[in-house]
Amino acid sequence: MEQRRFHRVNYSAPGELVHHDIKYRCRLENVSLRGALISADECLMVPLNESCRLTVPLAAGGEPLTITVSVVHCFFSMVGVKFTGFAGNSEARLFELLQQLTKEPDTLMQEWETLHKDSAASNDEGATLPEPVLAIV
Repeated sequence: MEQRRFHRVNYSAPGELVHHDIKYRCRLENVSLRGALISADECLMVPLNESCRLTVPLAAGGEPLTITVSVVHCFFSMVGVKFTGFAGNSEARLFELLQQLTKEPDTLMQEWETLHKDSAASNDEGATLPEPVLAIV
């Protein structure tokens, strides 16, 4: 049964998954606003629901995306993860990347707005997230 709330975009990029100081060279296979499928050439020894740090460089010399993830599916050299936290402006930069890649821009924008609405509703101060940027500069 399909449990995804966010559509996925095919995106292949190298990265690093760190779990308890064990570093795995990995590859992003697809990504959404709140999760990704990751593969590796070796067995990924990460139990379900464990927290890890995923780092994905976007451009040579640029700041990588740094995302805290939780493993939701695991099969030998592939893991499905949900995003649980973003370092710095990684969330906005992920959104910008997805805007460039998606074939469903309206769906992506609706998902982003839903996240903003949910975040604003749960924030006691009523602060909202910044407006999405339409292109990577």
